[in-house]
Parts: sequence; structure tokens; C-alpha cells
Amino acid sequence: MEHKVLVIGGTGLVGNALLRAWTARRTEVAAATYHCHSSGGFLQLDMQDEARVRALLCRFKPTVVALPAANPFVDYCELHPEETRKVNVDGTLNVARACRDNGARMIFFSSDYVFDGLKGLYTEEDAPCPINEYGRQKAEAESGVLAADPRNLVLRTSGAYGWQWEPKNFVLQICARLSKGEPMRVAADVRYNPTYVENLAEITVALVDKAAGGIFHVVGAEEIVRHEFAARAARAFGLDEKLLLPTPLAELASPTPRPQESSLCTDKVRAAVASHPIGVDEGLRRMLAMAPSWRIYARSLPDPAAKIAPTRG
Repeated sequence: MEHKVLVIGGTGLVGNALLRAWTARRTEVAAATYHCHSSGGFLQLDMQDEARVRALLCRFKPTVVALPAANPFVDYCELHPEETRKVNVDGTLNVARACRDNGARMIFFSSDYVFDGLKGLYTEEDAPCPINEYGRQKAEAESGVLAADPRNLVLRTSGAYGWQWEPKNFVLQICARLSKGEPMRVAADVRYNPTYVENLAEITVALVDKAAGGIFHVVGAEEIVRHEFAARAARAFGLDEKLLLPTPLAELASPTPRPQESSLCTDKVRAAVASHPIGVDEGLRRMLAMAPSWRIYARSLPDPAAKIAPTRG
């Protein structure tokens, strides 16, 4: 089946990877949006504005709407729950209702933070039990997205990393700090599944092609302690791993409780599509191999003067 795709949040880490993946498959990308940072070819959208969300879908008539956009700053969500809920819950449900009313399927990106971290290797059948505001917002949005249309996809992911213009993700933070010779404290008692963003995008595209619906865990193939992942990333980039200081989570002085064992089981997604999750070393190897060319990306939008390109946002 041919798809016509709209990506809400196309300038972010996951959104930009989705655009690369769909372009590689020659899928029609009808439009992609940004929120704060203006970028040529991307359309401005605040998904809290339901009228503008509906107008966008009516204009481009996508068959698939991907929503990686969110406020992902966990500590900020904890300290500003009402403000961030307007984006992460209300904005998400604005998109879900507009998709339902326009006949489009929605792909919503959720998080391992919907779980409390007491068990680990959570499956899609385990009930959400979040312990922080960000997790509560994601769990509520999941329910609303699936209630709007059972064809929708909810993809729980974890620790996405890869190339992006602003070094927001963990691997690029490690590179920035260690390349300056600065020490970095890293949790030594948190286990999760770091996820290479290009692999996440490939699996997402495959699930959409299969017309899959419901909840899937799309994360890296390894459950690993955060400090060990940081050390492997440092070694891969030729940086001094001794600058990474293993630290108990309780000593990192965050206002937000975090799950300590939030690893996710990937059996369901492995059974569903041929594209499978990859491990840490393979993800880092692919990231390094992509370094010379990741910025090279352009695609015409319906407006012939507009281009999609990796951008700050």
C-alpha cells in the first residue's frame, strides 16, 4: 500500500530519522513540521492549537501521521506538570482526533518511563505504572491515541541516540563533554535499552508497511547499565572513558524519580517485521559510519520552492 506521510516534529532527532527512512523507501512525504525553530521547507505547528492541526490534515490529506513531537525534558515535566501536559497529552490528543476524523492512521512515540522500573523486561501486556510526571503523561496519551482509533500505533522506545544538529541526546552529550576533557557523572544502577534512532525509524516504517496497530516496544536489542553504555560510546568515539564517573542514581540530584530497570521486551516487534532491533556496538558503529553524510538530505514538498533538510529544531 502506498502511503502519504505527515511528520509532526520533523526537525527533532526521531522526526528527522523518520524522514530519512521514508525517503529511502520513496514514500511520499506530504509535509513535516517544526515548533520553535524556523526551518526552510518545514511548516510551523503548535499541536496545542487543534484548529491548526485540523487545517494541516485537511490541506495535505495524509494517510499516515507520525508524532514524535513532545516536551521530552523529564525534569521540566516534573516541575511544570500543567504546562507540559498541554503539549504531551492535550496536543497529542488533538492530533489523534484530527487523524480519526480525516481517516489517517497515527504513529505515537511513547517511552519506557510508563513503567516503574521494579521488574524490567516489560512486555506490551504489562500495565503502565509510571513513577514520574513524564511517564504519567505518556501513559495517558497512549490510552487516548488507541481509544481514538485501534489502527493507531503506539511505539514505546528508550534512550534514542544518533546525529542531530543540537547535541541533546546522551551519546552527543558524552562526546561534547569528554572531547573537552570534562568529567561526567553517569548512573551506575540504571538499566535500559539504548536505541539507535535510524534503527528505530527503519522498524517504524516496516510496521507501518505491515499495517500494524496497537502497542509495540521498539528499542535497542541490549539491556545495559547506563554507565556501561556511556563507556562503550566513549571507546567507539576514541574518548577517555575514565572521565565517566559511575554514580548511584540517588546521588545525581534530580527532582524526578526515574525507573532503575526499565528494559523492554522486543519479542513482539521481532515477530512482526523483518527489521529487528540492533545492539549497542552495532548502533554506535552505524552512527560513526554515517558521520560524513548524515546532513545530506533533501526532498521536495508540495510547494516547489520548499525543501526538507536536516535543521536546527
